[in-house]
Amino acid sequence: MRIICRQIVLLFSGFWGLAMGAFPSSVQIGGLFIRNTDQEYTAFRLAIFLHNTSPNASEAPFNLVPHVDNIETANSFAVTNAFCSQYSRGVFAIFGLYDKRSVHTLTSFCSALHISLITPSFPTEGESQFVLQLRPSLRGALLSLLDHYEWNCFVFLYDTDRGYSILQAIMEKAGQNGWHVSAICVENFNDVSYRQLLEELDRRQEKKFVIDCEIERLQNILEQIVSVGKHVKGYHYIIANLGFKDISLERFIHGGANVTGFQLVDFNTPMVTKLMDRWKKLDQREYPGSETPPKYTSALTYDGVLVMAETFRNLRRQKIDISRRGNAGDCLANPAAPWGQGIDMERTLKQVRIQGLTGNVQFDHYGRRVNYTMDVFELKSTGPRKVGYWNDMDKLVLIQDVPTLGNDTAAIENRTVVVTTIMPLMKNPILRN
Repeated sequence: MRIICRQIVLLFSGFWGLAMGAFPSSVQIGGLFIRNTDQEYTAFRLAIFLHNTSPNASEAPFNLVPHVDNIETANSFAVTNAFCSQYSRGVFAIFGLYDKRSVHTLTSFCSALHISLITPSFPTEGESQFVLQLRPSLRGALLSLLDHYEWNCFVFLYDTDRGYSILQAIMEKAGQNGWHVSAICVENFNDVSYRQLLEELDRRQEKKFVIDCEIERLQNILEQIVSVGKHVKGYHYIIANLGFKDISLERFIHGGANVTGFQLVDFNTPMVTKLMDRWKKLDQREYPGSETPPKYTSALTYDGVLVMAETFRNLRRQKIDISRRGNAGDCLANPAAPWGQGIDMERTLKQVRIQGLTGNVQFDHYGRRVNYTMDVFELKSTGPRKVGYWNDMDKLVLIQDVPTLGNDTAAIENRTVVVTTIMPLMKNPILRN
């Protein structure tokens, strides 16, 4: 009888071990980083370290083991080789950055092999089933802001590094509303070209600009604006970028031009404040980029690791076997041999909902961010100041500081007025700069 009972216990234990042991104690993840993303890599490493050293075993019942490659995106062979290297190591998902030269290669491999890519890079155009976009779309917020300012004649400076989605949205709205938009692609411009363009536009009395470029080119354009003296009162610039506080605008403060933009990371939230305390303690020699606050792309990178960790926790709870047994397969096989559990991984990734450094992190069926909020900032004499926010539900909501009675300009009462009807408020001089 004891022998039978013992066999039953062993049998039960075996089944329980299979059920719980199907999920690995070390989860292999990929990391693909491109040029000028040192700070993003620091955020990636920090997020993994904090996960793996969490004192709460229920939060981290497994370790994240990264396999990282730095890729030169101009070399398509190098991109292919890096992805195949990740795939052969048996990674379950890849965190990766891309640019316009590498995006097609990476997303094509992901679709063919059912390996999910979690990225803070610009949202891809069209549908990519196995790509999770951490970066929210700026289209709705930008169009709402243009409506608020009642701009019907302005210059749109752009590059194609992030695709054409915002350009298309602007031109569609221009056609509907009769706007006059001078859309100029500046991706091949040098400093002299920028200055010549700005002088020509000034002769045409152009004073309103929307600038849609990645941070490196954006910063260069702003420097050229200052060099030709177009950063003074009478000019207004809207920056189509999610990191208003990432941009150096000191000389614009002294010049007096209006500058408006968007900020995805709220540095006043408890989660960001706690992370910043840890960030400031990092050794700058070991963690490049930690000498400055994390850019929004670095915050998205950190959130990407949180999304992956939560996904693996959910898969473990559901007892889904995600193991990649034996040889991981040839990523260049013809026909392609996709990973059998790739669909489960993709589905579970899109079901994640967490609070991250960039607020509510949630995705739709296409892997795009939904239910997010971004703040609207304007440049004041004291520096960047929040003047409102935008989200899908409320659209653009303005928050106005109202001065108290008296002549003491330092005595400001932080009184909040929630604006629900945007357009009529343009008649109120208190909202004008």
